[in-house]
Amino acid sequence: MFRLDLHVHSAFSDDGEGSPLEVVKSLKEKKFDGVAITDHNTLEGALRAKKLSSDDFIVLAGVEISSCDGHVLALNVDSMPKVGVSVEETVESILDLGGIPIIPHVFRNMSGVYRDGLEKVKSKCSCMEVFNSASMPQSNLKMMRLADEFGLGGTGGSDAHMPKYAGFGYTEIDCEELSVDCVVESLLKGKCWGRGESLPFEYRQQRFLSAIRRYFGSGVKKI
Repeated sequence: MFRLDLHVHSAFSDDGEGSPLEVVKSLKEKKFDGVAITDHNTLEGALRAKKLSSDDFIVLAGVEISSCDGHVLALNVDSMPKVGVSVEETVESILDLGGIPIIPHVFRNMSGVYRDGLEKVKSKCSCMEVFNSASMPQSNLKMMRLADEFGLGGTGGSDAHMPKYAGFGYTEIDCEELSVDCVVESLLKGKCWGRGESLPFEYRQQRFLSAIRRYFGSGVKKI
C-alpha cells in the first residue's frame, strides 16, 4: 500500500505558494510515496515536478480544471484539457488525452459540481475525491458515502496551497510496485481510498476567505 497526495498546489496556481520542488521535498520528508501537482488551469508546475520523479517517489502530472459547472481534476496528462466548458465536456477532454478524471470536493459551494454534476459523469470516472483536507469533516463523510453509493474508488488530497501542508490528505493506492503505470492502473480500477486530517482551522479560514473574494470577483460564477 502506497501513500500519495493527489491534490496539491504550487506557486503556479495564482493563489499558491512554493515551488514544485518544495512541495516534493515536503512530502519526501514526511515519507510519502508520491504526488500529483494539480495547479489551477496550468500544467507548468506539474510538468516541472514530473522531472523529479524517481524510483522511490513518483510524480503524476495533473491539473485542476475550472469547468463552468465546477472543478475537475485531471491526472496523468501532459497536455491541457479544455477549460471553461461543461463538466461532461471536461471529462471527455481528459479522457481524450489519456488522463484520469476525478471529481474533487463535490459539495463545495463555489467550486464543486454537486451531486447532479457527478451523476452526469460517474459512468466515465473510476474515482472521485472522498477526502479533502480543506473541506469540513461532514463534507468528506458525505463524499465517502456518495462514492460507496456510486461504486467509485476514492482519492484523497491535501488541497494545500503551501508546501508545509502537503500530505495532510492523501490517497492509499493498492498496487504491487511503486511506478506510474501501476498507480495509474490501480486508479483506473478504483483500487484506492482517501484519508487524512483536516488542515489547521486558521489556514482553512484563510482559504475560504480567498475563495469568496475570487467568487465575487468572477461575477458570482463557479471559480
